[in-house]
Amino acid sequence: MINDDPGARDLVAIALRSFREAILPVIPADQRFTALMIANALGMAERELAAGASDEPALAAAIGTLLGEQGDLPALLPRLCTAIDAGHFDAPDRQAALRAVLADITQARLAVSNPKRLASERREHGR
Repeated sequence: MINDDPGARDLVAIALRSFREAILPVIPADQRFTALMIANALGMAERELAAGASDEPALAAAIGTLLGEQGDLPALLPRLCTAIDAGHFDAPDRQAALRAVLADITQARLAVSNPKRLASERREHGR
């Protein structure tokens, strides 16, 4: 049987569009900040669902290479933090590789949480 019902991403997109078009314009001024926070949260959820796990394998591979380990992103991120805290990247020759991985992690997170900022950063740095 084919399931042609909207998925989570589509449902969040519909909810966000409906909220912005029908609800947000009639929100009283004293509740506008809360309403904008709700719209922002829905937008982040929509972007996270759209991104899915597409960035995770590449980030996990980069972190795994840095650590000399294998695993998925949720398992490797705490290990990376522990390694940083333990000083494993204090040597100058290790810092460049760490910075590159941290930049990749930051860009992946910005793509979900603040894509306008990410686009601005890319324009500023010509990327």
